[in-house]
This record gives sequence, structure tokens and C-alpha cells, in this order.
Amino acid sequence: MPYTVEITLADPPSAEDGLPIYALPETFDTLADAKEAAVGHIAKLGRPRSTVMFTVMDRDGVTVATGDDSAT
Repeated sequence: MPYTVEITLADPPSAEDGLPIYALPETFDTLADAKEAAVGHIAKLGRPRSTVMFTVMDRDGVTVATGDDSAT
């Protein structure tokens, strides 16, 4: 099942930097791959981890994991 990742910036620097929520352009075959891509993307942003969250959704748009899941 394909998974998509949505990134949310909890504290965007300014409106000029775009929308505070955006999707990664690729889809992922497994939940684990989607989570790994989200964590890697967030690390490259150079922002405090507490200001960025991710959501992984299945092909139906149902949230299956978030950056706040303690079990992920």
C-alpha cells in the first residue's frame, strides 16, 4: 500500500517561506520507509525538532502514524 508523508511546521519563520504544511513529493511502499523518509527530511531542515511534525497517511488519506507516536 502506498503511503504519503505530510510535514507540518509548528512555528514557521514567516509567511514568505510558504505554507506551514506540505507533502513530500514521493510515495513510499511501507510504513517504515515513510517514517524513515520523514525523519530524514526533518533532520535536513535544520530546525528544532519540536517545531516540526510529520504525519503518514495511507492511500485513503487515513493517518496511520505521526511524529508524536511513541510506538513509532
